[in-house]
Amino acid sequence: MESYESILLKDNYLNIAYKRYLAYKETEQYNDENKLEVLTNLNEYLREKEINTDTVVYIVKRLQKANTASEIFVHESKTADLVEFAENRPEEVTILLKELYQFDGSIEETIDKFIRKGKAFKNSISFDASLFGYLLAAKEYALYPLYDEAVFSFIKNTYGLASKSGTVGNNYLMYLNVCTFVLKHFQKTHSDLTMLDVQDFFLCHSQSNKIIVETSVEYLHTLAVKLAHYKKDPDAMLRDISEIESERLKSLREQYRNDEKVNLIKFKVLDRILEKNFIRIEDLEQIKEEVKVKYETNILQSWNNFTILFQIYYADKKLKVREEQRKIHQTIREIKEFKELNLWKDKVLNGFNWNQNFGGSRCWLAVFEEKYDSHRLAPQFFLAVSENGVEYGLDYGDQHDKKGMNDLVVETGIDAFLYEEFYRKMVSVLEEMKEETYLIDISEETWIRLLQDETIFKETDKEYLLKMYELGGEATATQLAKALGKHYSSFNQPVVQLAKRILKDTGREATISDDGKAKYWPVLFDGEYTDNEHFLWRLKPNLEKAIGAIAGPTVKENYTKEDFFSEVFMDEQQYETMVNLLRYKKNIILQGPPGVGKTYVSKRLAYSLMGKKDDTRVEMVQFHQNYSYEDFVMGYRPKENGFTLKYGIFYEFCKKAIENEEKDYYFIIDEINRGNLSKIFGELLMLIEQDKRDDFVSMSYNGEKFTVPSNVYIIGTMNTADRSLAQLEVALRRRFAFVSITPNFNAKWREFLEGSGVTTHMLDRIQYAVDKWNTVIANDYQLGQGYAIGHSFFTKKPEYLTEEIWFENIVQFEISPLLEEYFYDRPEVVKELIEGM
Repeated sequence: MESYESILLKDNYLNIAYKRYLAYKETEQYNDENKLEVLTNLNEYLREKEINTDTVVYIVKRLQKANTASEIFVHESKTADLVEFAENRPEEVTILLKELYQFDGSIEETIDKFIRKGKAFKNSISFDASLFGYLLAAKEYALYPLYDEAVFSFIKNTYGLASKSGTVGNNYLMYLNVCTFVLKHFQKTHSDLTMLDVQDFFLCHSQSNKIIVETSVEYLHTLAVKLAHYKKDPDAMLRDISEIESERLKSLREQYRNDEKVNLIKFKVLDRILEKNFIRIEDLEQIKEEVKVKYETNILQSWNNFTILFQIYYADKKLKVREEQRKIHQTIREIKEFKELNLWKDKVLNGFNWNQNFGGSRCWLAVFEEKYDSHRLAPQFFLAVSENGVEYGLDYGDQHDKKGMNDLVVETGIDAFLYEEFYRKMVSVLEEMKEETYLIDISEETWIRLLQDETIFKETDKEYLLKMYELGGEATATQLAKALGKHYSSFNQPVVQLAKRILKDTGREATISDDGKAKYWPVLFDGEYTDNEHFLWRLKPNLEKAIGAIAGPTVKENYTKEDFFSEVFMDEQQYETMVNLLRYKKNIILQGPPGVGKTYVSKRLAYSLMGKKDDTRVEMVQFHQNYSYEDFVMGYRPKENGFTLKYGIFYEFCKKAIENEEKDYYFIIDEINRGNLSKIFGELLMLIEQDKRDDFVSMSYNGEKFTVPSNVYIIGTMNTADRSLAQLEVALRRRFAFVSITPNFNAKWREFLEGSGVTTHMLDRIQYAVDKWNTVIANDYQLGQGYAIGHSFFTKKPEYLTEEIWFENIVQFEISPLLEEYFYDRPEVVKELIEGM
């Protein structure tokens, strides 16, 4: 576990915040609330007062009186409960207070014991950490901090401390340890500090917008300067990466394991650091050459040393950067002059990785109204931080008609950045931001959203638009018709209906021609007459970009039955059995032991039946114990002013299939036995039956008539080694056909591995080991064939591992733990099975 020193001091954030706090104390905004005087008096009182059964009631009443409305340390109900407890159980409270004030035991246990005794006296009593913080500070404020739950939460979020809540005693102990460390840290330069100062620092930091924004901006600028330096000196970046905690580096290495190209370079860099504790720029260049020669194309064409290393360095900083940007974003939204605006929450926050993998030394955020789909369309309150300083004020998106006409302050001296100036600037641009403006065009982001909405863009719409895109983004109606084998007039009605759906969704009006009629084609197209008087239609620029952004997945790769057999170690008879059962029953479950590739088979079965890899017609979910009808079908979800009905993934999938009845759709449910099917499917459990397809029932939430169409096929997977199988099998049996998938260490498996360089000797060794394991498992009275070891454990050997290390890693870290679970009460069996392998 990381120490408080490594967590709190790793990025100089604490020191930046304290510097800004000291400056804040010099302003008129700061209010000391005279806590020091009150606590000093209480310290003196408790130092002189003996706690016994005669005095304990007077003592707690004195504490209650000091906790006045103007000097409140804890909610008055807590001290009232304490007084009531002391009045009724003076002997007990005397002992508890003495134990709390002895300071020689476990504070956590003492506090939790105090709470248990209070609950035993009166169950409605609710002592919290703020009460005990007050009691302890009243005895010795120089050592024990006052506690505030909101402040504690702020500390955990800001500094990345473990956020799991514990007991009251545990929470106070953690808070005390943090404050004690911070006190000792700052006493090195400010020797007269007490715990009350630390508590005041954290309270002000969590509540003062001035400290929050100034600290966040300076922290982001410090990181920006460092990243800019790394661009010029990647060797320095390598040195700092080598200093990252080894456990973090190991986790990152696993993230890139088995990847290719640039990610393989990252893996090798991390592997070298973990092996030798350092890496030089020469080593990086060598690794790049080793990986680059494996590929025909230049994989590093768009990459330099900084961009290759950026994600490794930034991995443990991106959450921190986002949290600091979130604080600034929230502060802007809460400016009192903006209360009439409906502003998006935490949208948009672009950290230093905002341009995806490459990274940079500039981060920015935008705050804009909810009436805009995207910041690219909107006037916005804007802030950006880079190595050159900070800029803030009013900006316009790149698809707004005022793009480039921004009103920004540029502050190059980060120490001179003050919240008061920032606040004034944001308020000064409010009226300009509220001015009504028109939009040049539907944005690329909105077009992408519309294209992915099956209720707006039908499959037939996408067909002719994609064909026009393939023709270079423009075509006459005759050219388009010829390319699709249709009549040129067949596009008129579909284009008009599509345009109407788009206008309705985006809240726009159609343009009106000179004769007073609405024009719909211009919603999607620009156009002009050619020399031969044919009208050439041209995709709207942003629509063309949007189609280009999703054209990859739209152009489907063919996938035949032969492709299935080349990827799956299964014979034709079993394949035909699966196909026939699925076509007849509509629902099948592929069941088998771990490692037989059930999920892998299910997706490729769907591809082979479609004849192409079309992921728009395949959906996959994984069931678990908390998966619900609301997730799967529909349910009410909270929103700002109440609740709204949200539709689930299976409901939306069925709707898509209903609108495209000429095509088959495949819904894959991984680990289907882990969910409560009656709860998840609800009334649709009846409709998934083969003879109930296309029947309608009234939905429980909205009364809508709904059906599961006959062109939806459900493929479930079930692990036969899962001990929850037995209780669910009866519920599943009538609606699903069960197909058993067994381990296939056959000739096709051997041929596949031989093609990846595995020797015959190793294949024989694997075969011998698996046969031994599966024979024992199959004949075991508690297990059986359903617990066998599957072939998927041994199907992919990475190039960078020898076959010996590959095999031994699988046995040690995958097979052995599985066997230990199988034979949890017989470790000698596991030892015998693993020895000699």
